[in-house]
Amino acid sequence: MKLRGLFIALVLILSACNLPSNVPVTETPTLAVTVTTTLSLSTAAPTLTLPPSNTPPPQATSTPSVPVAFPREVAVNCRLGPGTGWVVLSGLSMGTSAQITGRSGDGGWWQITDPLNSSRRCWVAGSVTNTAGNVSGIPVVEAPKAEVTDVTVEVDPESLSIALCAGPITPLEITGTIETNGPTTVQWHFETQQDGAMTAQTTEFDAFGEESVSVDYTPTTLAAGTYWIRLIVTGPNNVQAETRYTIVCV
Repeated sequence: MKLRGLFIALVLILSACNLPSNVPVTETPTLAVTVTTTLSLSTAAPTLTLPPSNTPPPQATSTPSVPVAFPREVAVNCRLGPGTGWVVLSGLSMGTSAQITGRSGDGGWWQITDPLNSSRRCWVAGSVTNTAGNVSGIPVVEAPKAEVTDVTVEVDPESLSIALCAGPITPLEITGTIETNGPTTVQWHFETQQDGAMTAQTTEFDAFGEESVSVDYTPTTLAAGTYWIRLIVTGPNNVQAETRYTIVCV
């Protein structure tokens, strides 16, 4: 009887191990913990960064403390005197300006500090320049005195071959040039070593530039040797040039 009772208990234990899977199993309940995360939001206003621009910032404008002149549309010449008849000394390029130091009597030209030489003055036309600053007190300045800046002289032919120095002789042609830096009246004459000064002449220059002068000359003394010829300017300033010719007796 004891063996039978043990057998029945063993069968029951084995049957319990083979229970079907759909039989509900009682589990120990798990406590669910909910974690709440608090997100702090900034209340500062967002900063907007703009992309770089190719447009330069506006430049501040101000009235210059001294009156200045600058080109209106294109670069302008700066001349020795107030007028196109004067030689060009310098110029005002676009984007540059120069201090105004005077004006012409007719108000059509400004005298300015030379942009290329601060110790010198030159003139620009008011018709092609603009101004800035107070120009009401700019004084009238007289135009400079034009001068002869260069002279040359030549003789043709440079050598005369004369039979026995008795003649006849072909006249020499003396040619000279006179150059001025502005409108002026030039007094001048030729002078030879053999025969002295020739008749004084006057040449009018309406504008700067060069003029040619000439004369035929026949030496009165036919003696072998080398002699000078000069072109002499006596006004508005004194300038001269010299050349030589030779007489050969054959």
